[in-house]
Amino acid sequence: MKLKSLLVITLFVVLGCGFASAQTFGFASTGSGLYCDYEVLNFASALGPDVIQGDENLTSGCGSAMNATIAGFKGSIPASAGLPVSGAGAIYGSNIYDAFAEGYTGAQWTVFTALKCNKFNPKTAKFTGKYSWIGIASVSDYVFGDNYGYLYCGVPGAHSDSVSRGTTAGKVALLQGKK
Repeated sequence: MKLKSLLVITLFVVLGCGFASAQTFGFASTGSGLYCDYEVLNFASALGPDVIQGDENLTSGCGSAMNATIAGFKGSIPASAGLPVSGAGAIYGSNIYDAFAEGYTGAQWTVFTALKCNKFNPKTAKFTGKYSWIGIASVSDYVFGDNYGYLYCGVPGAHSDSVSRGTTAGKVALLQGKK
């Protein structure tokens, strides 16, 4: 009986550690509105704990046929960089444009995420604290867009206004090539 209990506890700890290495955050705008995409980050890479892999969920809230792939590293942005976001976190690339196009676009969405969600004040319906994510969009040697805001400790609902707000990388209709 003791051996069986030890085995169950060992499996629980091993499985628990695997689940504990994944983090999920929704993205909120500077005005506290949620975007339809969210990040699911896994730190259990065979390459080490500083490598991040995962996906940017586009199917649940955005209506895309597929999710985007995330790959990156733990990193930081110094306050001296003058960006609206700074501190320790993770920097990753996402193929969000390819996922919406369901093919190769040549465009890249690169994100820094602080890996810590902001507090939400239900009385004001606003997030508090400093901004906790920033993304830049580029193709070839041209940066064509950026966005930043707060991290949400949850995922946006498909029924919320997040669908009309689109993704962090731009409006869903623009990503799908519609005008």
